[in-house]
Amino acid sequence: MHPILIKIGSFELASYGVMTALGYMAASFYLLQRLKKINLDKDTFWNLIFIAFVGALVGAKLLFVLVTWPQLTGSVLEKVMYFIRGFRYGFVFYGGMIVAVATLIFYMKKKRLPLLQTADFMIVALPLGHAIGRVGCFLAGCCHGKPTTMPWGVTFTDPHAMVSADLLGVPVHPTQLYESLGNLIIFFLLHKLYARKHKNGTILLAYIGCYSTLRFGLEFFRGDFRGSYIWGLSPSQWIALLIALTATAGWWMMTRKEPKRDK
Repeated sequence: MHPILIKIGSFELASYGVMTALGYMAASFYLLQRLKKINLDKDTFWNLIFIAFVGALVGAKLLFVLVTWPQLTGSVLEKVMYFIRGFRYGFVFYGGMIVAVATLIFYMKKKRLPLLQTADFMIVALPLGHAIGRVGCFLAGCCHGKPTTMPWGVTFTDPHAMVSADLLGVPVHPTQLYESLGNLIIFFLLHKLYARKHKNGTILLAYIGCYSTLRFGLEFFRGDFRGSYIWGLSPSQWIALLIALTATAGWWMMTRKEPKRDK
């Protein structure tokens, strides 16, 4: 693929970074046109976007460090330098989502914003940005799949690609594109659900349930390092299960009918 989009002298513009930026831009533009739906002013909106971006970046990198650290050899300094040298790659989405959500909740409470209503509004755009960002993963070669004989298998040959060295030149599942397509479907689903009458919080739970299911299934096709497996499941799958169960319980509590009272 094309991990380096532009190279001028020692300057390199990574495809992953460009597509991630385009993802945030697309999500922001989508929401910006709809601010009147929840009477959100632009200053507060851009603060939310900034907090989400920084929280996602920090959380995704931290979780990557946590799952990768035990597998590295060498001194502590050597391990730290490994992450510094490869800082522009190596992010775990769930880590970013958890930290971004936590920091957004803190900010929304501080600003006394309606928590669930604002969350429902913001979450619709997340899978749109994520879908575009995953194309960046595809161009970079990270988050790649296992070897496959399927006709749509893709072969990475660029030595700069993030594909495992033993899989260069080997057809693998394009798991990045699987997830990109899945996120687009989730985006259109949430877009339609939000347009209908709904209880505050149900759009957020719908996203959590849909993405967790998507991610759980995709993990079986991933061929990159997934962390230490427990009972045959990767860390991301265990997180997906926990979040999906929480979302299911939350959905049931929000949508169940109130019991009738005797007169």
